[in-house]
Amino acid sequence: MLQEFLSVFIPIIIIVNPSSTLALFSAITSKYSKSDRKRTAKSAAIYAAILLIIFAIAGSSILEYLRIEVYSLRIAGGILLAFVGLDMVRRGEQFGEGPPDKEHKADYALVPLAMPSLAGPGAITITIVSMKTLTVNNSWITAIFIAIISIILTMLITYLIFLSSGFVIQALGKKGMDAFTRVMGLLTVAIAVQFA
Repeated sequence: MLQEFLSVFIPIIIIVNPSSTLALFSAITSKYSKSDRKRTAKSAAIYAAILLIIFAIAGSSILEYLRIEVYSLRIAGGILLAFVGLDMVRRGEQFGEGPPDKEHKADYALVPLAMPSLAGPGAITITIVSMKTLTVNNSWITAIFIAIISIILTMLITYLIFLSSGFVIQALGKKGMDAFTRVMGLLTVAIAVQFA
């Protein structure tokens, strides 16, 4: 059981790569209060976990029913990230000229943090493939249990990593965060091009 858990958990944590999304999270939440940043980190982790669990349970069936190929998910995710990245480069702030209200904070937790940054095409693909592999030697219930535990643990680690963003923001200061946000915007667009 442990070996099968690790065979799912390790690929998911590598593909999700929460440390790479930390920079984007820091740029987005640079003007948030500590409590708002914590709430956004929690929401992003929960949204990403829910998305991956849905794809673990019914991912193959959903894609087959809608006749969607994985490369189509990559292109869609790339387009979403491109819009976010271009806005960050242009404004030097987090999607706007001032701190967003609570409604927008929830939106940023979902897009782009949860999707496509954390629960992107790669993570979705790994989740679906892992489920197919697990069900070869295990019952569907056992397979889904292993997948869900792997996803939840990955997002818990992601949440803890996101909480360290305050140190990044404090170290860079306001001008440093403006420059950092523009650089992250450029890198986000580059990632979007690779997605597509």
